[in-house]
Amino acid sequence: MPEGPSILFLRNKLQRFKGKTVSEASGYGEMDKSKIENIKLEDIDAFGKNLLFVFKDFFIAVHLGLFGSMLVNKRKKVNASFALHFAESEINFYVAKTKFYQGKPDDYFNFKTDILKPEFDADFVLNELQTKHSEQMIGDVLMDQNLFTGVGNIIRIEALYHAKIHPDSMINVIPEKKLIFLIKMVVEYSQEFLELLKTDKVKESATIYGKKTCPKDKTELVIEEMGKVKRKTYVCEKCQKLYK
Repeated sequence: MPEGPSILFLRNKLQRFKGKTVSEASGYGEMDKSKIENIKLEDIDAFGKNLLFVFKDFFIAVHLGLFGSMLVNKRKKVNASFALHFAESEINFYVAKTKFYQGKPDDYFNFKTDILKPEFDADFVLNELQTKHSEQMIGDVLMDQNLFTGVGNIIRIEALYHAKIHPDSMINVIPEKKLIFLIKMVVEYSQEFLELLKTDKVKESATIYGKKTCPKDKTELVIEEMGKVKRKTYVCEKCQKLYK
């Protein structure tokens, strides 16, 4: 599944379409596309794992899910689930989910939780962790898109390793300084992730994601599905402390 940086990377590639007129929207998706015809595309934005196409009075959120993809001025042999057509170009999405929203993105989304937005508020996230998620495991909460918007499994694993926290640690036992540092690592690694996408070396450059041994002490990593999220997790039990 694409993570926040992957969606922002796509958004940056699409900026040349900003301000252009959409002649038509098509695709087999069930969303009503009747309003997307001969209308100016005001902006292209991202919120977490959603790509946002903003028009004057409404916007469309596109979620690529596990197997979604996007092509510009190219088509696959199968029909697109959603497509935007311009005078001499088009954007095609495959196996993507779309949703129509009346109004503007900030009417619906809390940008304070988006790990790659300037509005990201670390103090707000810390308070939410300590007051509303205190009895949960940090490895699970990192995947909560209402709190860590844009975090996927790679960011989750890398940030926890750099913060030296075991994913099964209970939030109410983790020292506040450690939580602050973890939030900082989530943001910093997300920005690194975005830069690595330019060279397609995200997985290759990861510290422990997809690896078998810890780069620091060379011990074998624990690799298994952990927590309620049941996502494949890489942990160094020597470097990452379990707070219980």
